[in-house]
Amino acid sequence: MSDLVRTLIVCGLISGTQPFTIMGMFLVLGGNNGNRNVWWYLFGCFSIQFVIVVIVGELVGGTVDSTSSPGRSLIGLRVAAGFVLVLLGLWLRRAPTKEAPETPKAFDRLNTVGAGAAYIGGILIADYQGSVLAASALATADVTHSQVLIGWAVYCLFATGLPVLAAFATIHSARAEANLHRTIDWVMRNRRALASWICIIGGLFLFGDGLADYVKASG
Repeated sequence: MSDLVRTLIVCGLISGTQPFTIMGMFLVLGGNNGNRNVWWYLFGCFSIQFVIVVIVGELVGGTVDSTSSPGRSLIGLRVAAGFVLVLLGLWLRRAPTKEAPETPKAFDRLNTVGAGAAYIGGILIADYQGSVLAASALATADVTHSQVLIGWAVYCLFATGLPVLAAFATIHSARAEANLHRTIDWVMRNRRALASWICIIGGLFLFGDGLADYVKASG
């Protein structure tokens, strides 16, 4: 299961560092009742990851032979996704053709939402790419139902755990909380560069991981 764990860690890191998810979290945290609503937002992210990874993993886990054509196609999906992420990261290094708004329109209301809307926002803004790739990895792995749950836990440790850790540190650090709005402003101003590096690094990890599994499956 070591190869699967490695893959799920990579997928979890991609989801846990997703720029839009992190931006949304900080905006919720800096809004009305942010210390409460941010947990509803993160629970929304957690919920959709649970549905995609565990439900799909339970339904199709281990049912696709990694050495078969469908199995290699699912592994190839990870390779392709990693390549696309690297290209996207390089594209984001270019200067924008027009001035971007201070806050993306999709996030305009996140600092004024209530608990229910924060939960829905978490579901909508959560990273789907990492969770779908994690589910596809489970589909090609020979695992039991209990191992599916272990795999999901490994994925969520990074996918949800990293944003939770950042939120917890901000809330419980007087200095971090005092500088929250300054942090939000910095993230908003540098979101393109941050997204670029996250895409490049995450894409390289995903590409390398998928390529190693593809070579093993083809051999």
